[in-house]
Amino acid sequence: MASVSELAAPEHPDFHLLGAHPAIDFANTLVPPPGLDIEFLQSWQDVIDWLKQTKLSGGQNLKISAPDALQALEAVRGLRNAWKTTVERIMAGDGVPPQFIKQLNRILCLDTFSETLGLEDKTGFHLHRSGSPLEGGQLALAILARSIAEFLVMADFKYLRRCANTDSCVLVFYDATKNHRRQWCSNSMCGNRYKVAEFRRRQRAGRRKERV
Repeated sequence: MASVSELAAPEHPDFHLLGAHPAIDFANTLVPPPGLDIEFLQSWQDVIDWLKQTKLSGGQNLKISAPDALQALEAVRGLRNAWKTTVERIMAGDGVPPQFIKQLNRILCLDTFSETLGLEDKTGFHLHRSGSPLEGGQLALAILARSIAEFLVMADFKYLRRCANTDSCVLVFYDATKNHRRQWCSNSMCGNRYKVAEFRRRQRAGRRKERV
């Protein structure tokens, strides 16, 4: 499972994996205006692909019948929307609503697992966790709820931020950089756009001074 400190997952032509944690990338699967106004989870296959790209799942036991796919998709979107609202509340200083914690716990209680202690060498131990008995929609929800719960446990909320390009970007990220000075969802996207815009602004200001 990816940790808070791990930065962007492998690039994907569709998904924005820039949040520094899968839970934040999950919130960013809906990009409303003034962003691109995109719903990235448009089908159940999108959910499976997203979970693979974020390395939360290899896709095993996530296949679902066509009649059940829409209901499962709506359940994932519902969790995402509630989480996205919670992220906004956290950044506003309002904390995590008790009802959202209850929502996560209801999902987490669906899953059961066992752990065994293994010996890798003479001094190294590891815990091996059994696979989940869940499948399809319930498995996806359990994976996502656990990722969100792990983020809430590990994160320092003051480093949860919105991209500095507030004019046209609504993506959020967790600033896991060493000096905690990250400003942009991506330097190659909004960071470069800002630099270009500032360069042009300085050029215009310089031309106005020359005319004066």
